[in-house]
Amino acid sequence: MIKRKKQENSNLKLAGLFLVFVLGLIILSTFLKFFLIVKSSRFDGTHNFIVSFVGEGNSKVVSFSPKNKSLSILNVKGLENNLSQTLEIPVDGKIIVKDFNDNKVPSLLLKSILSFDKPLKNITILDALRLFIFSETVSSNNINERSFTSNLNDAQRSTLVSLSFTDPSIYQENQSIQIINGADVYGIGGRLAAMVANIGGNVILVSTSDNPVQNSKITYFGDESYTVKKLSSYLDFPVEKSNQQGVADVIITIGKDALASPKF
Repeated sequence: MIKRKKQENSNLKLAGLFLVFVLGLIILSTFLKFFLIVKSSRFDGTHNFIVSFVGEGNSKVVSFSPKNKSLSILNVKGLENNLSQTLEIPVDGKIIVKDFNDNKVPSLLLKSILSFDKPLKNITILDALRLFIFSETVSSNNINERSFTSNLNDAQRSTLVSLSFTDPSIYQENQSIQIINGADVYGIGGRLAAMVANIGGNVILVSTSDNPVQNSKITYFGDESYTVKKLSSYLDFPVEKSNQQGVADVIITIGKDALASPKF
C-alpha cells in the first residue's frame, strides 16, 4: 500500500515537472516572438513612415509624419501594384485592404491589427499598433488628403507627390546628393533621383559611370545623417564613410546588384 502511494506521488511529480516544462516552453516562445516583433519594428515614432493601403481598384498611400504631427493621404485609383515605382517614393510598408467602406486611416489600421488574414507586408503588428495610436492623435486640421488621377501631366504629378511625401527631416538636413548610374541601364539614375527629390532630397547631380559597377553603395562625408540612414535602409545599399569631400555630401552609386530587386 505504501509502495503504491509512493509510486502515485512519483507519477504526480513527473506530471508536474512535465507541465512546468511545457508552460516554460510556451512562455519562452511567446517572449521570443515578441522580441522578434520588436526587433523587426521599423516605425520609430520620430521620422516619416509611408504605408500603402491596397485594395481592388483603389489604393491609399499615407505618410505618417510625427515631426509635423500630420497625415498626408494620397488616394490612387486603378493602381494596385508597384505603387512605389509608379509614384517614385519609398513605401515602407503595405497593408492589404478588403474594402474601403470605412476608409479612415485609424479604422484601416485597426482592422489590419485584428485581421487573421495576414494583411501586413514589410510591417509588423507593433508598427500597425503604433501607427494607429499616432493617427488617432492627429488633429483633423493636420490631415491633408489629395487624389492622384491619370489626367495629370508630369509636372502636376511631381508637385502632388512632393507635397504629399516630403520628409521634413531630409528636407531640413538639405544634404547635397549625387547619383552615379553604374548599372549599365539607361534612365535608372534619373528614376532614383526623382524618388529622392520626392521625399525632400537635394539631388545636385546625376551621372553615369564610365564602367559598369557590380555593387551598389552609399558614400558620405562627415557624420552619418538621417538622410543616409533612411536611403540605406530603404534601398538596402551598404554605407561607407569617406575621408575626402566629394562633389556632394552623399554619393549614391547604383550597381548591377540593384537590378535583382528594383525599388525605384
